[in-house]
Amino acid sequence: MNKKFALTLFALPTLLLCNEARSVIESIDRTVISAEIGGNIVSVPKNNGDYFKKGQTLVKIECDVYEAQRDKIQVKKDLLQIKVDKNTQLEKYNSVGKFDIQTSKLELKEQELELKIAQINVDRCDIKAPYNGRIVQRLVSKHQNVKPQDQLLEIVNLDNIEAKVVVPATWINHIKIGKEFELHIDEINQVVKAKVKQIDSVVDPKSQTMNIRANIQKNKNIVPGMSGTAVFKETNSSMEKNHD
Repeated sequence: MNKKFALTLFALPTLLLCNEARSVIESIDRTVISAEIGGNIVSVPKNNGDYFKKGQTLVKIECDVYEAQRDKIQVKKDLLQIKVDKNTQLEKYNSVGKFDIQTSKLELKEQELELKIAQINVDRCDIKAPYNGRIVQRLVSKHQNVKPQDQLLEIVNLDNIEAKVVVPATWINHIKIGKEFELHIDEINQVVKAKVKQIDSVVDPKSQTMNIRANIQKNKNIVPGMSGTAVFKETNSSMEKNHD
């Protein structure tokens, strides 16, 4: 009888235990774009909620003055280049002093640097998207005059999102980095796979909870701000090992 009883215990099926916790979708890259130059806005093609591609123009600032400044510096640089070339030729006949030659070369170098700065300002007229994403909030309008550091748009990266899950601190023994789980997204009623990538180093003393962050399976319908339920599946045998 004892042998039969022991055999029966050995044959008991492994139980599957599910632990659930609430989660929210967040973007790692959520940015407010500000103006780097002053001027009149001539174009803001995107509105709140619109999608955009990396490199696409998000805001365009009137650039006539900056282009004129660049062209003026270019002309001065060309004149100095002629002067340097002339001095180089005269040097062969000892018709110009070394001081004049060195001074003209330094003046040319200075104008080359001024031209780089002017070109940077021209490039700043056309504000391009740093990544694929979506407009969270448009903060300016066409024809509005802006100053350097004025906020223009708030954008979010949709290719770099993660799930933040709030779990009881008592789960710390069986949730490890790399652990996979299912994420049920409320707003779209879909389930995606997720994997733990980071576990907070502290526990909230009031709620006795801790945050974990996870990479989630790519899904074009998932956007930051959505919420869901994280489902961690454990077997009774693995739980016993963790407690041991």
